[in-house]
Amino acid sequence: MNIFIIGTGYVGLVTGVCFADAGFSVTCHDIDESRIDRLKKGDVPFYEPGLSEMILNSLAAKNLSFSSSLDQVNNHDVIFVCVGTPDSGDGTSDLTALNIVFRSLQDKLTKDALIFIKSTVPMGTNQKVVKNYPKLFQNTKFNIELASNPEFLKEGDAINDFKKPDRIIVGTNSKKVKDISYILYKPFNWQRNRLVFMSPDSAELTKYAANSMLAMRITFMNELSRLCDASQANIHEIRNGIGSDKRVGRDFLYSGIGYGGSCFPKDVASLKKIFEQDNVQSDLISSIDKANEQQINYFFEKITKHFDDKSSSKNLLIWGLSFKPNTDDIRESVSIKLVKKLSPIFKKLYLYDPIAASNAEPELKTFRNLEFIDSQYDMVEDSNALILCTEWKEFWHPDLNILRNLKDRIIFDGRNLYDPLDLAKFNISHVGIGT
Repeated sequence: MNIFIIGTGYVGLVTGVCFADAGFSVTCHDIDESRIDRLKKGDVPFYEPGLSEMILNSLAAKNLSFSSSLDQVNNHDVIFVCVGTPDSGDGTSDLTALNIVFRSLQDKLTKDALIFIKSTVPMGTNQKVVKNYPKLFQNTKFNIELASNPEFLKEGDAINDFKKPDRIIVGTNSKKVKDISYILYKPFNWQRNRLVFMSPDSAELTKYAANSMLAMRITFMNELSRLCDASQANIHEIRNGIGSDKRVGRDFLYSGIGYGGSCFPKDVASLKKIFEQDNVQSDLISSIDKANEQQINYFFEKITKHFDDKSSSKNLLIWGLSFKPNTDDIRESVSIKLVKKLSPIFKKLYLYDPIAASNAEPELKTFRNLEFIDSQYDMVEDSNALILCTEWKEFWHPDLNILRNLKDRIIFDGRNLYDPLDLAKFNISHVGIGT
């Protein structure tokens, strides 16, 4: 079975490479020719552990190829559409790239094919695509099937998520699509059947519901952390207490400075918009993104209140700029948002991230009192305090003999990584969230 992937971002590239690694013949397409040239050399344009090696192996095995042309699409049986659907600015998803793809396909496809939409799209998109492109879906000469197949990949662990999925959602009412889905996903489905079939509308909504549920769990813990700060409770103890309940589970119960990235903020906003468009009230969904912004402000105020009117004479060392560990993605990064809020108030900020610094520099170029450093311990002696924003593994067990040289000997722990008792042995103060 030959597979054609349209879009080589996180979702498209991981999908294509994992299918190729499983023995399928895969062509990955992107309109960006320079990107395609890089990928042909195994040069991945973003950071995802293990992906470059898999590309090189599949290229050598001749299971994988890259192209900037759609001319080869007729040589393939299955097409995955994996283009971006960013926030339009009002909570609606921008489907421009998706529509460009289907306009192009109706001029190129001349044989039977199955198209999966893997992009995150609003409920009802599959129906609209079938209606808006009759040349594809109402052609008497060949049969094109359309299905929804939302992705559930975590940046930084996307390969593992694809190969060992919790579930594989397919939105379809077609027996043919179901049969082909079993063939496609058999290599990742052999221990037990993880395929879950449902209507296209349900599949589309499931993606938004899953991400919004996870965002809601984070937000709930963050709000509890503020209550802990106002009392004698400890958020770590709360997490262990409720996480031990199997109905709740332990995942996504860590408090911090908020969530970011390309998915949670966009998908929460989009789900909120879907409720509005369908005239259905949702107080819960509407409050999630608002509470997330409040958490950033809450941590920001912890820092500024500590220094009071002396902030303008203080330097800060910032660890972590990506929105989460194991990625160079800074989209909606709360670390970046915090830096932008702190920069006008403090004398100088020294910024370190093991991977994401090159992506952060253009985003922060208008802030003149920032300096990107090459080591996490550079400028410790010139800094008054350390602010931990992203929980990269190399930050988990820092050298406290070095950090005791911070001028004011204080760490603002935005991810609650550190034990205040351990820091106290080195005469370092700890300011966490709810601890």
